[in-house]
Amino acid sequence: ISHHPSYPNTNFTALQHHHKMKVFSLVVLKWLEDKTKRPVLLSAAYEVSSFGFFQRSSVREVALFVSREVVQRISKGERQSISHEGYLCHVYVHPSGVACAALTDEEYPQRVVFSLINQAIDLFLKDYEPTLNSYNTDQDLSCPGLSTLLTKYQNPQEADPMMKIQKDLDDTKQILIKSIDQILERGEKIDSLAAKSEDLSFQSKAFMTNAEKMNKCCRYM
Repeated sequence: ISHHPSYPNTNFTALQHHHKMKVFSLVVLKWLEDKTKRPVLLSAAYEVSSFGFFQRSSVREVALFVSREVVQRISKGERQSISHEGYLCHVYVHPSGVACAALTDEEYPQRVVFSLINQAIDLFLKDYEPTLNSYNTDQDLSCPGLSTLLTKYQNPQEADPMMKIQKDLDDTKQILIKSIDQILERGEKIDSLAAKSEDLSFQSKAFMTNAEKMNKCCRYM
């Protein structure tokens, strides 16, 4: 008999059939040279209205968790697109050490999301570059422009007029998409990182596990 409380249906896959091309989060972090230390949260914006009310706080926590884990594992100046369970975490670490991660569905155009990330970093640096060195613990810095950008980029064609022109052209600078397993150290598993993560409440850990189980079931159907 399970002693865990039951949670609402947390099937990520169900969401994808209804909401194409979405950006769910923009998370700005301070990247650290020391890979044993977690990147520092600076500011974040979320768009989770397409999830059920009781799932939203878990979706925010999972978005932060995945963003932080990916940023911790890439180098300064690098851009990466990492896939996990039908979602993509796109990350860029600016030379200043400010990193931005955007969580999207698989349909969202990669070139457009990196344009969003560049703008988000510029916006953040405009306000906070002089004080960047002083942030050594998680912050909740006010950066209202992040939410505005996130809303604007829900429609990639409106946000990026070039997309209308280049719709049928392949972007030659496509970044190779890696799975999350490819950036983890040998022997590391995303499930065990989630179990230890301070970013995730018990409910969010259950949410991740349920979503993965549901996705595995859907693959075999």
